[in-house]
Amino acid sequence: MTMNRDRRNRPREGFALPVALGSMVVIGMILAGVFFAATQENRVGRNTVNQEKAFRAAEFGVNNTYGSWSNQTMNALAVGGVSTIVHDSSAVGWIDTVRVTRLNNNSYWLVSTGYAGSGLVQARHRTTSAIRIGFPQINFLAALTVHGKIKIGGSSLTTGVDTPPAGWACPPASATQPGIATDDISKIDYSGCNNLSCIIGNPQIQQSAAVADTNTFFTYGNDANWTTLTSAANLVYTGNWTINGPAPSYTAGGECDTGATTNWGDPNRATPAGKCEGYFPIIYFGGTGNAHITGGTGQGILLVEGDLTVDGGFEWFGPVIARGHVTTQGTGGHFNGGVMAADVDLEQNTVLGNAIIDYSKCAIDAALVGAGIPKRLRQRSWADMY
Repeated sequence: MTMNRDRRNRPREGFALPVALGSMVVIGMILAGVFFAATQENRVGRNTVNQEKAFRAAEFGVNNTYGSWSNQTMNALAVGGVSTIVHDSSAVGWIDTVRVTRLNNNSYWLVSTGYAGSGLVQARHRTTSAIRIGFPQINFLAALTVHGKIKIGGSSLTTGVDTPPAGWACPPASATQPGIATDDISKIDYSGCNNLSCIIGNPQIQQSAAVADTNTFFTYGNDANWTTLTSAANLVYTGNWTINGPAPSYTAGGECDTGATTNWGDPNRATPAGKCEGYFPIIYFGGTGNAHITGGTGQGILLVEGDLTVDGGFEWFGPVIARGHVTTQGTGGHFNGGVMAADVDLEQNTVLGNAIIDYSKCAIDAALVGAGIPKRLRQRSWADMY
């Protein structure tokens, strides 16, 4: 009896509690693992979404800058200069910044950085693109290229010596060009220019069959011609026009007013740079009319369907091409670049008075680049940086 009583009173060791506690620990660990995995999966998904947004923001920056390219703004950059463009779309969760660096006269490098998200959950992506400005290639055979008769005299001066415009950032001068190029020297009347004293060049006068070729006047490389250039004109005048004193003009906010019909850019270089210095318009006098310009200044490409008459000391920087004939009179005009007169009606051209025609490769190239069209490089124009 004593033995049985002791056996009943002895504590009995069970395993339910340890099993329950162990189960709770295991279940807790499983739940913690599931929660950790779910959190990580959520973070990875959120980061992936932000990374994709950042990539799309960077791509938008490149494409938007390329699609809304402004020659006026980009031409104002010095070589090595940088322009920063910000696209703020924070309302939809991203911001993009594009840095445009001018590499040389006609090449630019775009670096676009897109940001998405906020705080600790932010993604960044960067892409780049290289852009080259495709521009017309006009074959200037001399300071003055003329088809048909021409009379030279007075106090005029036509020089093929490459003359960089004052204050412009120009490369070293190129070799001296002929003063005048013609298809027939016998058509030149320079009785008012004793011993060719008003013509400077190497040679002074050059006879070339290319002057009789219409491609010289109306075809400008593989991608441009008279039609494409005139159709891209910034300012178009139809009929007979007399323009008095074109000059730079500005908006109330101080920006270059490119909508003004007598704003033909600003060839005068200043410090700091003027707002219209990078504006090189294509100006086209179309229809069957003629252009008479008196006084004022301008830069760009001047195209005249009919005849061009200049006086009053008008100063122009860039190419001038007239389908008709060119006449300067009185105080004449000062052309910095090159002048071409196709003279399709074979009327007499006259360079008289105080006219000056200075060949300037720098002025020609600046105007052509200013009228150029941005194009992505054919190979490796785009790169995904990180």
